[in-house]
Amino acid sequence: MVAAVATMLYIYLNAPIAVGEWTKQTLYLWTLNCCHIQSKDAIPRILLIDDDSGEGVFFIKQLCDELHIKATFAVIPSMMNQETKDSLRSWQKQGFDIALHGYNHGNWREWTYQDIVNDISRSEKWLADSGFMPLKSKFVVAPRGSNTQDIRKAIKDKGYQMITGANIINPDTQVFLLGRIFISPDTDLIAMREILIKAYERKAFVILGTHSSIPGSFSVEKTREVIKIAKEIGFCFDIND
Repeated sequence: MVAAVATMLYIYLNAPIAVGEWTKQTLYLWTLNCCHIQSKDAIPRILLIDDDSGEGVFFIKQLCDELHIKATFAVIPSMMNQETKDSLRSWQKQGFDIALHGYNHGNWREWTYQDIVNDISRSEKWLADSGFMPLKSKFVVAPRGSNTQDIRKAIKDKGYQMITGANIINPDTQVFLLGRIFISPDTDLIAMREILIKAYERKAFVILGTHSSIPGSFSVEKTREVIKIAKEIGFCFDIND
């Protein structure tokens, strides 16, 4: 009985912070991360990832330069024009990073394990052939928020960490399955501040997500304010040091 109570207390005190709706994926990650025993990060860290990186990346770059941070761009090779590709390649040399997001943003949920492995390899080859440097952080953002056993196995076997669609804050930077919190025009800044303060107190790893290239899903003003709040609280925006 004592052991059971102690276990439940440990889980309660160490459970990752969930945000918004408790989806099946959020519950799945919450359960896994409650049992996460690895050491915590030395300091609280935060990462901004922009999904579907298209023409909206220029808004993100301007914000990052203004606020003195670096972002990671989750790229879809087949949907990228030459200007965006050239810009991202140049920004990578300045310290920005690239994440994989499917060569065509296909529905991996319906794909076989080998098809997913091949798609990741195709994106890797495209990056190399296009003159990108090796990735500092090895993240795969599964297209369309999909999460299946084959997807998880393919990403792990390729040596990446998987970023899911779960609204959860991660215990640290070493977790394989990583949740993220999206910033949108509807983001409640007061609630976001409270969430970030809790995450900071736990020395957690927060991933913020944006969709800068999807009209109606992105707000420059809200993104700016959330980043300013995180900087004010004291988060480190460099996860590679």
